[in-house]
Amino acid sequence: MKIEVKKFGTILTSRPSGREAALAIKAYIKPDSKEKIELDFTDVLSVGPSWLDEVLSFLRNEYGQDRIVCLSTDNPSVIQSLKVIDKE
Repeated sequence: MKIEVKKFGTILTSRPSGREAALAIKAYIKPDSKEKIELDFTDVLSVGPSWLDEVLSFLRNEYGQDRIVCLSTDNPSVIQSLKVIDKE
């Protein structure tokens, strides 16, 4: 299942909006499905570590680390935010 992150905005920075996005994503996922959840950051201008941490932490806790995939991007804010989050 591919999730177009731009549906949540093009500038994504706060924890509360990240939590909202995570809950919205959860609403679209079938409970018994085992398919990968792919986050597509196409057309997103900026992603802050707080927003991304909130989304990824929630989804990884709900569905497992291996099911959550951030699709390849050349967006520097996504790349740097992922480095910060995955370093923790």
